Amino acid sequence: MGSKWQPTDKDIHFTHNFTDVRAKIDVKYNGKIIPNNSIAADSKDWEMGQNNVRNITDLSSKEEQLFTWILSPKGITQFGKENNLDFKGHRCIGSCTEDIVEKPVEDKVRLWSDPSNWPGGKLPAAEEDVHVESGWNMTMDLKETPVYRLVRINGILNFKDDIDIKFNAKHIFVRAGELNIGKKDKPFEKNCVITLHGEKNAKMIVYDEAIEAGNKLIANTNKINIFGKKRKQTILRLHAPAEKGATQITIDKDMDLVAGDRLGLLPTSYCPDCGDDVHVKEYDSTTGITKIDRSRPPTDNEPGLMWYHWGAEKSTKEEFAVDMRGEALLLTRNVKIVGEDIESWGAQFVTSDTIEFDSEGEMTERTG
Repeated sequence: MGSKWQPTDKDIHFTHNFTDVRAKIDVKYNGKIIPNNSIAADSKDWEMGQNNVRNITDLSSKEEQLFTWILSPKGITQFGKENNLDFKGHRCIGSCTEDIVEKPVEDKVRLWSDPSNWPGGKLPAAEEDVHVESGWNMTMDLKETPVYRLVRINGILNFKDDIDIKFNAKHIFVRAGELNIGKKDKPFEKNCVITLHGEKNAKMIVYDEAIEAGNKLIANTNKINIFGKKRKQTILRLHAPAEKGATQITIDKDMDLVAGDRLGLLPTSYCPDCGDDVHVKEYDSTTGITKIDRSRPPTDNEPGLMWYHWGAEKSTKEEFAVDMRGEALLLTRNVKIVGEDIESWGAQFVTSDTIEFDSEGEMTERTG
């Protein structure tokens, strides 16, 4: 604090906006705690370090999240010497999440569709928080769910493996439980789509002091196991050049491609963006000849590929130490996690280690 500052000088009022969750912000002036929301109503009573925290976790609100604080000569203890203002933000006060009494997994199987398996005998509805409690052995057996606000998994949630399932939520938090889709020795053979919903400025949820997020999030601090349908091969090679405008390509033989499968043809030129996104119309496993449709609507009124892709019958690995033939990546998966297509705001998947303290001070370390 400069020696030219005098007690009669004017105050400086700082205002910061923030988009992270802040339950409180510790403010210390020369080691002394200055409480939040302490800015005096009358500016003549302002003193160094007084501050206000306006924490609005619902970002859809027109109001902003604001942190304001005062730099004032009034209350300064050491003119001409070093003075310190320290700020430390907290996403939550105490534990960010409720205590869990972890229980052994029950023997019986709970079907999601059975109201008797839920508190109050009522199925979870749209925009509600859903809790798969510790000890539960729950099976998702709905073909399509409403859009839940938050799904907390502290027990076991298995997906029924003989039906197509569309699961919709804004947040999924696998905290102390497990989310299982298929098994290693019995992959999920049907189609499953987990769609994460919501706008960019949705209400934020705090998972712990290290993790907070808005919508479209899967947060995992325990176990997620997903085993989808196995395919023979996911990286294929072009066995002949694919010309611009072509409606068929030649790739590896004896594959398990079917109509509707999606392929990504990677660039084989100096143009890094010259890839093609196509769908299989028909595949001949004996010749590798594949009839295709462009996945994206043509903008040039021409059918077929937008770019040239180099290919050859034999690999160039022996000659050049690398196979330079164009790659065709099989992009089709029967289990998908996608974000709702809105505001160009993609989905998030966070796997993290975390340390939790319960109300008794007992520590639990969770490893995603």
